[in-house]
Amino acid sequence: MNILNQELERILNSAGVAPDDENRPARDQGVETIFRDGLAARLVVTDALRRNAEQMSKDELIEFQLAFNARLDDWLSTRIEDLISRRERALADQSERDPVTALPNRAAFNRKLRDELERARRYRRELSIVLVDVDRFKSVNDQFGHPAGDRILAQVACVLKSSLRQSDAVFRYGGDEFAAICPETSDAAIAHALRRLESNMPPWRIETDLQGHWAERLNVSWGVASFPTDAIEENELIAIADKRLYVCKRAHHRAAAAAP
Repeated sequence: MNILNQELERILNSAGVAPDDENRPARDQGVETIFRDGLAARLVVTDALRRNAEQMSKDELIEFQLAFNARLDDWLSTRIEDLISRRERALADQSERDPVTALPNRAAFNRKLRDELERARRYRRELSIVLVDVDRFKSVNDQFGHPAGDRILAQVACVLKSSLRQSDAVFRYGGDEFAAICPETSDAAIAHALRRLESNMPPWRIETDLQGHWAERLNVSWGVASFPTDAIEENELIAIADKRLYVCKRAHHRAAAAAP
């Protein structure tokens, strides 16, 4: 029986095939890799049975074969289920990822907001959401084309992420609008970070096929709403943040019109 146990563990831990080794480094395992590893293990079993046939009784040999088959079947099932789960997660992530900015999209924002609101209610903590809009962005698309506009959106996404905390989640909300969910943060606290965001916005250099152009400096407008101070439901929070964003945008437009 000791020979049985030693051989079984040696085989299952050989060639990276170890069903019970949770600490084994993750491998890029497709279906072909999984079954190739399974076949390799069976070949090792055949060799082990041949070498130990004279030292083990018939019952021990049968027990050895049955034990290995059961362990290998478990291994195959576990790896295939893991492969399916990883592929499902990849497809879900792709469906909730904006290709221009690489940020999560609006669907991801809605799901995340529901989760964070539930957590804020349970633990009686604050939560703020932010809507951010790039001022006069349409003029960039009109003058330089959508590829130039896409580059600006990607840059705004980077500046927005760097201006907030790592624990805050940033999203491409749609068009030239972004959103952020800031757990355990009041509207007063987040306002400081957003003022830093405005100051971090540089002039954008728009490259064309012929020559470089300096675009007009792009500013951002923003609106904040906090749970539970402003509202307790997600739709109300979004509506309040959107209204405040509109007020901020109008103020920027008036300031731009009054500038010499």
